[in-house]
Order: sequence, then C-alpha cells, then structure tokens
Amino acid sequence: MRKSGFLLTFMLALLVLTGCMYPDDQRAGSNIPPETDIQNVQNAVDNFQESEGGILPIKTTENAAEYLKYPVEFTRVVPEYLSEIPVTAYENGGTFQYVILDAEDEPVVKIADLAIIEELRSLHLRLNGMGEHVELGEQVGPNVYQLDLDHYNLADNPTVTSPYSGRELNVYYSGGQEFVIDYRDDLNLMIENEGLEFETGEDIRKVLYEFTPIVPIYAPEMTVDENNEAIFMTSVHKS
Repeated sequence: MRKSGFLLTFMLALLVLTGCMYPDDQRAGSNIPPETDIQNVQNAVDNFQESEGGILPIKTTENAAEYLKYPVEFTRVVPEYLSEIPVTAYENGGTFQYVILDAEDEPVVKIADLAIIEELRSLHLRLNGMGEHVELGEQVGPNVYQLDLDHYNLADNPTVTSPYSGRELNVYYSGGQEFVIDYRDDLNLMIENEGLEFETGEDIRKVLYEFTPIVPIYAPEMTVDENNEAIFMTSVHKS
C-alpha cells in the first residue's frame, strides 16, 4: 500500500521545533519542568495579557501541528514579566516547548516534549532515504497503519518514549499522511488510576493534559469503547 510524501505541516513543525539535537539520556520523564517553572510562565502570560489588552505573548506559526499552534514567545515576557527563560525550555537549551492551550477563552500554559519530535525526525529521514512514497503495512485503526517493516528493514515497529509513563509508544502513519503516536496505553493507565469514565464519542486526549502539564503531540483523536478502554476515534463514534 502506498501513500504520498509527508505533509508540509509536519516538516515545518520539525524545522521549527528541532533546532537542537538531544542526547539519549535527555528524555522526558527524567527532566520534566518543575511546577514552579510552569506556573511562573503562566503568571507571566497572564500579566502580559492583562497589560496588553488581551494580546498573548505567542509566536506566529503557520500550519503548526495540533497542540503546537501557540508557543510562548519568551522575548516578549523576559525580563519584564519573567526574570529568565526556564532552563527546560528549548529556547534555553532544554527539551520542552512551552505552549498555550485554549488561547481564545482561558489561556493555560502547558509543555510539549520535543524529544518526541527528534525521534520522529530521525524516522522520517530513514523513510525519506528509501523513496518518495511511504510504504504501509497492516491497518491498526481507522485510517491508521503500520509502516511496512520489511520494506524499511525494521525488526520492530518504531516507537517513541512516552513523556507520561516512560513506556515505549508505537508510531504509526495516518491516511492524512503524517506520523501519529499511539497513546492508548497511557490513556488506559490514567483512566484506571483516576477512576475516569467516558462516553463513546468523547475525545479523551484531554485527559493527558488535564492531569499532567504535557500535551500529547501527534495524537490522533481517541475515544473509549463499551468497556471504557481507549480506542482510535472514527466518524461512527462521533455520530
């Protein structure tokens, strides 16, 4: 099965967000920013917005991936509203992008694990070096496919390290021509630990950033089945 090359949006995200290469031991989970760093950035954003008549200190990004549309522009808040850029921010050599969610209503500061972006970048380079088309294998969900492991000489399905649990999460390819990450294990763990219940058709990705400071980048829409277990969302689930 063949799919055409990668979307420009994915490449733009890689170019913007992977200016630094991260060593293997600099993984999310071991160096998540302390709550005080995130709260300090939140306070700076709030104070900036109040002073500027509702304007947010965000970078202008076009065609950014979901959850990465509104990165914090630290040059607009440092040093007047924030004494310095957090050391965990990629602008200061760290591995996290500070982003703003719900920008129009109630802006909240969260973080994105850029080490995941670097892992996907490496995978992209491998695939790109073996042809202009992406060779797909088994379908694992609605519009979600494995890569053709034999074609790419891969012994196992590609994975990234979860910023939530430290587990290895499978990387798949969507019919939308981009990589997606399978966060179902993390979602099920959180649903169980927090005693959460959802209706089929609800997008449950919000759980990951409501109970942690981290956004699930490259996560396709997910919901629950009749057993309250995470599954990939389809149009049928929404109806």
